[in-house]
Amino acid sequence: MASRTRSSRSSGSARRKSRKQRNRKPLWIGLGVVVLVAIGVVGWMGYEASQAQKAITSATGEAQDLQSQITSGDTELARNTLRALQQSTTTARTRTDGPLWGAATHVPFVGSSVDAVQTAADALDDIAQRALPPVVDTAQSLDANTFRPKDGRFPLREFAGLVRPVSTAANVLTENRRRIDAIDDSAIVGPLRKPVQELKDKLGTAQQAADAAAKALRIAPRMLGADGTRTYLVMFQNNAESRSLGGIPGALALVTARNGRLSFNQQFTIRELGEFDDPVVRISDDEERTFGSLIAEDIRDTTITPDFPRVATIARAMVQRSLGTKVDGVLSIDPVALSYALDGTGSIRLTDGRVLTSANAVEILLNTVYARFPDPQVQDLFFADAAQRIFSSVLGGRGDSRKTLEGLTKAVDERRILLWSADKTVEDDLAGTRLSGELPEPSTTPRIGVYLNDTTSSKMQYYLDWRTTVKSEGCRTDGRQTLVATTTITSNAPADAADLPQYITGNGNRAPRGDQQLTVRVVAPAGGTVDDVKADDAISLDESGRLGTRPVAYTAYVIKPGQTVTIRTTMTTGKDQRRGAVVTTTPGVQSFTQDRRFPTSCS
Repeated sequence: MASRTRSSRSSGSARRKSRKQRNRKPLWIGLGVVVLVAIGVVGWMGYEASQAQKAITSATGEAQDLQSQITSGDTELARNTLRALQQSTTTARTRTDGPLWGAATHVPFVGSSVDAVQTAADALDDIAQRALPPVVDTAQSLDANTFRPKDGRFPLREFAGLVRPVSTAANVLTENRRRIDAIDDSAIVGPLRKPVQELKDKLGTAQQAADAAAKALRIAPRMLGADGTRTYLVMFQNNAESRSLGGIPGALALVTARNGRLSFNQQFTIRELGEFDDPVVRISDDEERTFGSLIAEDIRDTTITPDFPRVATIARAMVQRSLGTKVDGVLSIDPVALSYALDGTGSIRLTDGRVLTSANAVEILLNTVYARFPDPQVQDLFFADAAQRIFSSVLGGRGDSRKTLEGLTKAVDERRILLWSADKTVEDDLAGTRLSGELPEPSTTPRIGVYLNDTTSSKMQYYLDWRTTVKSEGCRTDGRQTLVATTTITSNAPADAADLPQYITGNGNRAPRGDQQLTVRVVAPAGGTVDDVKADDAISLDESGRLGTRPVAYTAYVIKPGQTVTIRTTMTTGKDQRRGAVVTTTPGVQSFTQDRRFPTSCS
């Protein structure tokens, strides 16, 4: 009986085990199917992603070809390239679209990367479909020679015909740049992060160029006297004697614009303009504390403030008071920018027989002239002659117009060419561009300014190099970053610099001849604070200055030939300034990259 019972129990247990195994079998089959499907989906998405990557690679090459074809005015070839580019971007978009891709955006860890790829592909296709066709249709008109003045006159009618297509391209690029900029780089995993970051940079550059071109085409007829004569003050800044915006105004001229034609009306020196007993405009308390009243009493000191619209209004008031001439705008340019233009115009022969080229112009205009001509008035005449001849050569359309435009564009990028207009409509269009030279409005980007000024009345900054790097050392929950800006300044003056002509070294009153006494002003981000300043061999520190909502750290020091000094400024940004810091600095004698962006510590 007991045996039968044990047997019965054993049989029941076996039946239950068998039923469980039978019940589990469909489960394992189902899980296997799910895994196989998942593997298939991942494999399919990987294949589609690889095809999208190939399409984007093709689109990159086609875009480069298209750019050169548009520049050369080859409309037919540009249209063929555009069709191929559109096919590539459409392929990239369709390969990364659909329900499965949409569902993948919600998957933890990889969802943000999938969303970034979709956004990038869709933005590229939108640009190819909407922004580029109107530009290609006007490729012949966009030839560099279109912007070449003929007999000193610019083709205003042709400019007007380009406004609509270029503005359309700029608007589409702006719209898609916002979409791409909204992608959170830190949330992208794996190898996708770098391509998206590169796309942000390239699209940002293209958008800025298109926006600047659209604005230029809109305002050019008005500024070039299409509806009445305009008179402009041209300031040639001298980088050998540093000021925040570049250098002291070394020569001045009045240029008249009428129906697209520009002509020199009058040239004069800073000595002819004279100094003023009182400020020519009312200066604010911040300006008085940070720069002193001389910015509105002596045109040589107007450029101490790094805000070019302010400089322009002061210089305009000085000229109008001294010469009684109405000024409609102010243009600032330096010898380095002129040397870039010479790369296109070719060499220029001066009155004294000396030949200026793109290779020697900076050395001659910012150094040799002072050793050759000890009389300041002769120096001014030499500089004025060179500036006018280069200016006239550009306006005459001489040489390779494409190279000339590239040189002038490079100068604008380095903030060596600045423009202000008394016409509010024009000035509103200039706002936000590098041409404006304005202090930027507060934004999510912390912007830092590092500005140098000579205090020895020397021309020794011809021998000076400087650079600034920024490190973000922390990010608060409210989006304020702790930033450390490190500025290194090196004197490349020869060991026997004291033996150089006095007009180069200065008279030795503030610093021994051959040494340089400089002030450096570090302008912190809007709404921020300056927390600490450490400077090698500083002779004074003053952190009380301000420019509106921007605190200013002030340092003065003497630098000897061959010496390097370092200034470390610790600051806190304004609230919600989470993006990488951008640094703007004084343009010197050497070519450099302006408005550099540094990594942020905010996610």
